[in-house]
Amino acid sequence: MCSYLDQVGSTYYFRRAVPKDLLGFFKTSSGKPRTEWKFSLGVKDRESAKRQLRPHEVETDDLIDAARHELARTSTEAPEVSLRPQRELEEEAARGFLEEESRKRREARSDLRTLWRIRRHTSTAMLAPEEAAAIDLLREQDAELAALRQAVSVLNAGNQRLGIAPINETSTSSRIELGVLFDRYAVSGAAKPKTVRKWRRAVEKLIEHLGHDDARHVTRADMNAWIARLVAEGLSRKTIVDGYLPAIRAAFAIAHDDGELPANPAAGLTVRAPKPVKPRERDHSDGEAATILRAALQPQPPKLTKHHALARRWVPWLCAYTGARVGEMTQLRAMDIQKEGGIWYVLISPEADGGVKTNEARKVPLHSHLVEQGITQLAKAGDATPLFYRQGAGNEINPASKIRASDLAKWVRSLGIITPQPNHGWRHRFKTQSRAAGIPEHIADKIQGHAPRHEGGKYGSVPLATLRDAIEKLPRYQF
Repeated sequence: MCSYLDQVGSTYYFRRAVPKDLLGFFKTSSGKPRTEWKFSLGVKDRESAKRQLRPHEVETDDLIDAARHELARTSTEAPEVSLRPQRELEEEAARGFLEEESRKRREARSDLRTLWRIRRHTSTAMLAPEEAAAIDLLREQDAELAALRQAVSVLNAGNQRLGIAPINETSTSSRIELGVLFDRYAVSGAAKPKTVRKWRRAVEKLIEHLGHDDARHVTRADMNAWIARLVAEGLSRKTIVDGYLPAIRAAFAIAHDDGELPANPAAGLTVRAPKPVKPRERDHSDGEAATILRAALQPQPPKLTKHHALARRWVPWLCAYTGARVGEMTQLRAMDIQKEGGIWYVLISPEADGGVKTNEARKVPLHSHLVEQGITQLAKAGDATPLFYRQGAGNEINPASKIRASDLAKWVRSLGIITPQPNHGWRHRFKTQSRAAGIPEHIADKIQGHAPRHEGGKYGSVPLATLRDAIEKLPRYQF
């Protein structure tokens, strides 16, 4: 039974109600009380949708756990919350419900707009008769518009010979749809499917803000107003710069590069937002690291699958000594643990399940402490079997390695770890540890897969033995 699976039209959604005891704690982007979470899964197949529920379930579990922890902590400090009139609370909940209903309709329109745009240019052979008929009608309209454009062109040619001013075509005939521009970018293969899916939401959000989708009529002032709105909604500068603007820049760049637009209104924009509050360091403390690594050594519950238990056992230790992204470790295959010139290492490859952020493979030597613990017993040359998840699990949008990484984050939280990002805390800690050990910055960057800091750093490579010597400088975790 998939209690969080919902279907609107042919699209599946993750939908989860906010617990009654937390109504009023979570807010929508407009500041109203949130009554539920709802995310489009972007698929029409029920089995695929079920496989994509897990990350959203983990994310909302974490939000609920954190909210209850916060309420428990502040209950004695803010008793006035419980004294608010019941009617006021009910009115807030009602307003929140109406806001959510409005948002759902906007999301449904957005999904339908994207779906119809794509289906107008694909085969209808596998569609239901009603859907195929609707596509036929849209195509008929396209044909009629094309005929009208041709007629206007012929009339203008005749008018020009007679010295009559040309007829202006309607804006519809020459409009450039933002969504279509982004589709053109998406099919180019310039971005990974997961990135395309995330960026498409940013494009749809801009269209919703503008109230239209004609790229010709988007100005720099429009873009600045949208950025100001995103900041007002509470989004951080990093989220806007890294998660929203690249999608819009890419869409406009397609039209600009092809000569359809005179300029890219999203190029060179400045995002002014409050500096985020930093309540603590982002890396795991010594105590937190010890808590996680000790727990990894303990027998795991029998209900866990073999792959899940193996992930709890090894992934935290691998991250502690390599500073790798958790997803890079959860995607490891038996063949990725290798030995070269007497040095054991893991091959982090973009060909594995979750890929690599930089799309570049790298070899990371294994610390002697890991070798002594028996990590090399998992090695098997030429065997592409995943070590930490079941073969065939997940899909292109939600790789099984990412789902397993989410499972680990939830487990770490259950240990009482309050690091801002429980998985990413290892990467920050590795940097701290490497500086304390005197490892040169460029060597630490190479181990962790960070981009070179200057042009010269892109030349040549770092010998495996040099990387091994650097990793061996890290102090052993002893309990």
